[in-house]
Amino acid sequence: MNREGFDPQALLHRVDGNLTLLQELVDLFGTEVPGMLAGIEKAIQQGSASELERASHKIKGSMLQLSAHAAAKLALQLEESGQTGSMEGTGLLLEKLIQEVNVLDHELRSILQNQLSR
Repeated sequence: MNREGFDPQALLHRVDGNLTLLQELVDLFGTEVPGMLAGIEKAIQQGSASELERASHKIKGSMLQLSAHAAAKLALQLEESGQTGSMEGTGLLLEKLIQEVNVLDHELRSILQNQLSR
């Protein structure tokens, strides 16, 4: 299961095949990412470019750790919007990021299940 924007092999390599570590990453993803997305949404609603930059930077790092390049790219675009102070189009970028995160969540759980059933 490989699609553009997410590299499961790179993720498995990053955790050195350690399924316990992979489980911890997936659990952390499920716990932390919704709050990060809410922070971005709040920054957009309040028109706070500096908060948008900070919240987007944080989720970008998390996505890169998971080899989720498409989500990281969307987070970077949001971060850059915050840097430039332009809030135009950020709502649409957030919607795309949420979609990407939802797909990623499903894929991470699927990978974990496949690895554990071996």
